[in-house]
Amino acid sequence: MVVAQIRKNNLLALPNFSLYHAVRVLVYVLLGAVVGALGSLLGLSRQLTTLGGLVSLVLGIAILLLGLGYLGWWVASPFEGAFPWWNTALSRAMKHGGWRSVALLGALNGLLPCGLVYSALLLATSSGKAWHGALGMAFFGLGTFPALLMLDFGAGALSVRFRQGMMKLAGALMLIVGLQLALRGGAALHLWPHLHWGGIALW
Repeated sequence: MVVAQIRKNNLLALPNFSLYHAVRVLVYVLLGAVVGALGSLLGLSRQLTTLGGLVSLVLGIAILLLGLGYLGWWVASPFEGAFPWWNTALSRAMKHGGWRSVALLGALNGLLPCGLVYSALLLATSSGKAWHGALGMAFFGLGTFPALLMLDFGAGALSVRFRQGMMKLAGALMLIVGLQLALRGGAALHLWPHLHWGGIALW
């Protein structure tokens, strides 16, 4: 969508892609600071076991459903329409050109409902400090920057078959991540025991 907006307004791609992702990461940092401060205020860094287990279980199920959708084994968008405010804001942002529109799209992407982002925010909450949460989300956002930037620039050169294969691979990976999150959450809630393999905690 950002690609189409940049082409429509005949803007240089790299500066606008950089702005888009920089704003996205900045939103992550701000969210990390907020949840870190909240964790400190509520003392969640010491009491997160049960809360974290519940959130992990819910997120795991949500990611499992998304993975099934990517694989074509479930409705394509099980949460489509669940966040109408985000879709409305995105549509409005797409109507305007220039760097402000690109920045707004980056901010909206930072607020995009995403299981991986929510998992990172959960860890930021458990840090118990605003700056720890902000720093953790900064590293999370910067870690996603190169891959997303390459995907933005290279998606048009990929064949449909290759992109479909990548969607299937993404779905399979989401099933693994979702299953582990759900199992860890259930174990934290004492629904089933934790499982370790050697010194590695599987869930």
